[in-house]
Amino acid sequence: MIDFWDSFIRMVSALALVLALIGGLVYVIRRFTGTRLGAPVSGQVVQVLASGYIGPRKTISLVSVAGEFFAVGMTQTELVSLGHITDRERVEQFLSATTSGRPVVRDRTAESRGGHVD
Repeated sequence: MIDFWDSFIRMVSALALVLALIGGLVYVIRRFTGTRLGAPVSGQVVQVLASGYIGPRKTISLVSVAGEFFAVGMTQTELVSLGHITDRERVEQFLSATTSGRPVVRDRTAESRGGHVD
C-alpha cells in the first residue's frame, strides 16, 4: 500500500511541476509580446462606418474592409452583400452629410425631370 501512495504523490507533484512550467512560459510569452500571437499590430481592417435600421432587427450598414467600401444588409440570422462602392469621394460626401445632420436622401423629383441635384 505504501508503494501506491508514494507513486501517486510523485505523479501529482510531477504534474504540478509541468503545469507550473507551462503557466510560467505562457506568462513570459504574453509579457514580452504584449499582443496575441498572429493578431494584426496596427489599425482595424474592418470598420462599420454607418448603419441604419430599415425594420425590426434589420439594418443596412456601410462597411470599410481594407480600404474598400461595401453596403451590407444584416438580419438576425443573415449577412448579405448589397454592393461594392468604388467612388471614395461619394462615400466621404455621404459620411460628412450624416455627421453634419444634413439630409442624405436625394430629391427624386428633380432627377425625374432631368434637373441636377446638388
